[in-house]
Amino acid sequence: MNVRLMMRGANAPVPGRRRAAKLLAHEIGALVRLAGPISVGQLASIAMMTTDTIMVAPLGANALAAAGLGIALNMAVLIAMSGVLSGITPLVSQSYGAGDRLEGRRVVVQGLWLALILTIPVVALSLAGEPVSLALGQDPAVAALAGDFMFALAPGVLASLLFATLKYYVDAMGRTRVAMSVAFIGVAVNVLGNQLFIHGVPGVIRPLGLPGSGLSTTVVRWAMLLVMAVYIARHPELSPFRGASLRPHLGRLRSIARIGFPIGGQLGAEIGTFSFAAVIMGWMGPAQLAAHQITMNVASATFMVAVGAAIAGSIRVGRAVGAGSRRAVHRAVVASYLVSLGFMSVCAATFLAVPRFLLELYTRDPDIVRYGTGLLFMAALFQLFDGAQVTGISLLRGAADTRVPMLITLLGYFAIGIPMAYGLGFHTPLRHMGIWTGLTVSLAVVAVLLLWRIRLVLWRRPLVAVVATRRAAATPLVETAVGSG
Repeated sequence: MNVRLMMRGANAPVPGRRRAAKLLAHEIGALVRLAGPISVGQLASIAMMTTDTIMVAPLGANALAAAGLGIALNMAVLIAMSGVLSGITPLVSQSYGAGDRLEGRRVVVQGLWLALILTIPVVALSLAGEPVSLALGQDPAVAALAGDFMFALAPGVLASLLFATLKYYVDAMGRTRVAMSVAFIGVAVNVLGNQLFIHGVPGVIRPLGLPGSGLSTTVVRWAMLLVMAVYIARHPELSPFRGASLRPHLGRLRSIARIGFPIGGQLGAEIGTFSFAAVIMGWMGPAQLAAHQITMNVASATFMVAVGAAIAGSIRVGRAVGAGSRRAVHRAVVASYLVSLGFMSVCAATFLAVPRFLLELYTRDPDIVRYGTGLLFMAALFQLFDGAQVTGISLLRGAADTRVPMLITLLGYFAIGIPMAYGLGFHTPLRHMGIWTGLTVSLAVVAVLLLWRIRLVLWRRPLVAVVATRRAAATPLVETAVGSG
């Protein structure tokens, strides 16, 4: 009798494991609910670039190459500056987790001041697009078009960075649907603006060609900022100015900068590497550069879903750190990797299965499609590494660990990715495929090293919040639905 009971108990599910599985399932559900709107919003941003690419393509290979070059140069600096501003996300989410929302509002006010300062270098680059392109060895015709395109982007830089600051704040407060909705409005405005400014309206608006696409992007950025500001104004509980001083506060600016500048450096290294790939691809010819631009657009669309899961994971980790729950941190990490890598696996299979179909959504130019087919094969290979690296670095941001991850990305992209891309691209028969092989290897190195860093920081070390909060009743985490964690 006792033996039978013992055998039955040995085969029965362990209650602790059932509870752990239930908690993880709850965490995945919470993560997906948070990540869904972020991912859709990110996809809407890519949809704007996609519509730009599709509507510019009929202007010819030079225009398409110039658009790719201009976007690569402009976005490399703009995204780096936006990354600096994202330093507000862990500060706001940890304040939220600790129940001190006033501190979160104080942080975002300082983020708005920082956005004003960070506008300057992006505008300076945008106004010097043609000489920079020529200095990078681009075809003069392509450089001239890229310069005009980037000049038209300059007036929208401030709006883009102010919007980014408000988006990080609203996302960290858990209202991720707001930015998603605003992004869809941006897509609609962009389609209309491209039609009006690229092709013109007879007797009303003269066609501007490629610069018209840049002007449309500028209009979109100001429109999105206006909609976000109106939303916040209509929801007083979100107002960052309620109870917070509007004056610059050196201490909080330093806190944002201490977290944000390594993030900006990491994003600058990543985007800079891919921008360098666009530059050296341009040395091979307009068709190769156009194929690179289309392939990057396709890969970026799938990447945005992984970005959404990663950002949601960062917010979940930040709240768990603020609440002092190590187990909640661990569940957020596991759930983020499962969602991100699962989706990227499906995308990799799609790239391998139907490459021509994806490319011909943009163009039927035989040379561009031929080069692009090979590049999509490489893009399929690095999907998992790309998803893993963005998940790892975002989870560490939630814990405000940004300096070492920045050094990891500098090692992976600058010490490995760029030299390998150049060497394989110009000193082996791989040519354009060699450039993407270098990118793939760099992503793999970064992904593995970030996983090691997560194990060290979020498993072995004590959890330390980076904000000084008045610990009120902490915001409930997912474990409250099924028991304390």
